[in-house]
Amino acid sequence: MKDLQKGVRILYEVIILVLLGLDGLSLLVSIFLPLQPGTFSRIVLLDLLTSITVVTAYILRPAVRDRWNIPVVMVPFYFIGVNLLGVNPDSVILAVLNLIKVFGLFIAFRDLAGSVGEFIRTSRLGYGLGLFVSVLFVFTIVFYLVESPVNPLVRTYEDSLWYVLQTITTVGYGDIVPVTALGRLTGVIIMISAIASTSLITASATSTLLETLRREQERIDSTRRDEFRRLSDKLDELEMKLERIEDMLEKRR
Repeated sequence: MKDLQKGVRILYEVIILVLLGLDGLSLLVSIFLPLQPGTFSRIVLLDLLTSITVVTAYILRPAVRDRWNIPVVMVPFYFIGVNLLGVNPDSVILAVLNLIKVFGLFIAFRDLAGSVGEFIRTSRLGYGLGLFVSVLFVFTIVFYLVESPVNPLVRTYEDSLWYVLQTITTVGYGDIVPVTALGRLTGVIIMISAIASTSLITASATSTLLETLRREQERIDSTRRDEFRRLSDKLDELEMKLERIEDMLEKRR
């Protein structure tokens, strides 16, 4: 039962962290780059879902209820401003509010990481994941800025995101190719970063697995030593009893 509860808690923490990361990056992109209406609508819904989830998580974590960022992360500014009040999505006020919310979301990421965050820190998995996310976020913007003015295949930010995703995952469909020198250089950096991040993640996962196996072996050895010690104590006790019985028999003779 305890293992099931622990598994559910870890799954819940993973869902929260994924939502926080996706929402923060999506809001940053929506603030600085033009998006298709369909993509913007999905970001609005994602932000609304994240706000509800984060509020629930903070309610369940009394130790972090006094954070300044709670009122910020609990408000879905896009949903209220655009869908309910009819504010222009390009409003400067909405941009500033969402930029503040992004900082609040990163603080919430740290507050609500829980055991998953502890695992990422101890296993050093954060280096590989951080490199992967940084490359994905930074170079989608860079590739869009250098390619969209001259490349007919890169008309929107979504096209740039698609190119970077298929490059960093080494899929490479070839439907989008860079035509500028900076675009090709960006592709080379993405490829090298993909190799580096994969190596870091693999090394961290392997190191963590070996460390877990080592601790488990130590626990088994410690248990065996304790059992052997108890068995030895029982044998000594039995031997002493036998000696007393022999002494009693000799006295009776």
